[in-house]
Amino acid sequence: MDKEKILFELEYFKTMEEVRKQIQKCEGKHKQQVAYSTFHDSLTQICFGCRKIRSSLKEEGANEK
Repeated sequence: MDKEKILFELEYFKTMEEVRKQIQKCEGKHKQQVAYSTFHDSLTQICFGCRKIRSSLKEEGANEK
């Protein structure tokens, strides 16, 4: 079984509302997966069309929007 490698860019957003706006922009256009963390109170989108991970969970080295 061949495995395909896909690279993603990580984008950090200060609020969950900003992440929601990005989710809505991709709805119906791209395949995406969305997760909410109750522990961190953060929202994360993985968009396979944009090849981006967008999150309100701050990580070292994330590109802030």
